[in-house]
Parts: sequence; C-alpha cells; structure tokens
Amino acid sequence: MSADFAVTYSSVHSEARSWSIPSEDPYEEAAQQLIEQAPHSLEYVPRDHVPVFVPEFEHPKDLVSTEDEAPASLL
Repeated sequence: MSADFAVTYSSVHSEARSWSIPSEDPYEEAAQQLIEQAPHSLEYVPRDHVPVFVPEFEHPKDLVSTEDEAPASLL
C-alpha cells in the first residue's frame, strides 16, 4: 500500500513584531472614536443631571434577607 503526500510551506514577513501586545484595547479605542464623532442633538444642553425622583421600596418590611432565604445546607 502506498500513500501520496504533499507538503506546502508559506512564509509571511512583516516589519512589525507579531508577538507584541497592543498598548490599547482596540474595542475601547473604537468606542472612544464613536463618542468623539457623534454629533449632539440640537436640543442638547450640557449640564449636571440631578434625578427628580428616586423610587424607594414600597414595603421594606416584606423584604427577606438573603440569609433567611438560603437553605442552611448552603450557608
């Protein structure tokens, strides 16, 4: 029984060091570019935002602590 094999070699050369770690996260850099390029709305007024309404629990006495919820075998 005989078998035929073919081996192909390819060489790729680059001036840049392929093993170097990029100094910045490419996703972070792309997100920053989008933020810088996004135009503001014509109705946009830059100012500090102070929330007008912050909801609170309606029935805090009904809340159960996590220790009471968890089975003793898991604690």
